[in-house]
Amino acid sequence: MKKLSLLLVVALILSIFTGCAVKSDTPAQEPQASESQQPSDKKAEIKDPVNVTIAGLMGPTSIGMIKMIDEKAMNSEGYNVEYIAESAPDSLSAKIINGDIQISSVPINLAAVLYNKTGGKIQLMAVNTVGNLYIVGSDGTSSIAELEGKTLGMSAKGSTPDYAMNYILKQNGLEGKVELDYSADHATLAQSVIAEDTKVALLPQPFVTQTSIKNQNVKMLIDLNLAWKEATKGASELYTGCIVVNKEFAQNNKEFVDEFLKQYEKSVSWVLENPKDVSVLVEKNGIMPSAAIVEKAIPYCGITYEASKDVKEGLNSFYQILFDSNPASVGGSMPDDEFYFAE
Repeated sequence: MKKLSLLLVVALILSIFTGCAVKSDTPAQEPQASESQQPSDKKAEIKDPVNVTIAGLMGPTSIGMIKMIDEKAMNSEGYNVEYIAESAPDSLSAKIINGDIQISSVPINLAAVLYNKTGGKIQLMAVNTVGNLYIVGSDGTSSIAELEGKTLGMSAKGSTPDYAMNYILKQNGLEGKVELDYSADHATLAQSVIAEDTKVALLPQPFVTQTSIKNQNVKMLIDLNLAWKEATKGASELYTGCIVVNKEFAQNNKEFVDEFLKQYEKSVSWVLENPKDVSVLVEKNGIMPSAAIVEKAIPYCGITYEASKDVKEGLNSFYQILFDSNPASVGGSMPDDEFYFAE
């Protein structure tokens, strides 16, 4: 009887320990499952930053955003922003067409050309330079009429200065009566003018100021902005540069683009109010080689900020003049309303 009771006690104790073991195993598995889920959830939340390339040209079209360039503005956890500057429009075109550049300063006519060439994949956001072209030289020319029979140095073939000059010559009855000698870019032509290898040339600021400082024989001969107004009978301003954006990028990154335009407008205001500080940054960032030249040139560079919606009517008149003169100047057809970025 005692043996039987002892066996019952042992069995009871074993059953209690077995039950405890089962209960302790069950909850131990639950936190392991929840912990295994946490890393995958965190990974799903992490996104790679969007790479953005913002480009400009060495000259007035980049000076307006020099504050942004120097500060590497717009970089954040969500956006990896790079600023680049090219010496000639052609070097930008292929990258813009391929989508390697999301935002860029370009000659005003190139914006229309790119719009047509890409089937509407880029848009014009704002005008950033107006009226910064001058004929300079050391030969004493004082009017468009006096260019007849002469060789005129030109740069950036196929860009706004080229088409504007050709239009002015045509309206003055000088088509085919002035030899146009093209250099690779503005900087190369400026050096030729300084050396007096080129006696008369069309250049934008600040290259105009550079030539007259480096060689006192070189003078500002003709304000092409006045010549343009005369040739167009006041129908248009001489727009020269603008900011374009990749349309798909703008649609997918609206807040970024809106903030970029706000900062750009502020940068332009700062540039116009602080020419000395601006000139230092322009030299530092390789946009122009001499701060002294840039400081003197800024008042004549036509740097501005005009949103596309505010200048659309004027631009349509400008493009129509170019188109009527030479359809190739705007890419073969007039840009439609979709060309203009809507904020």
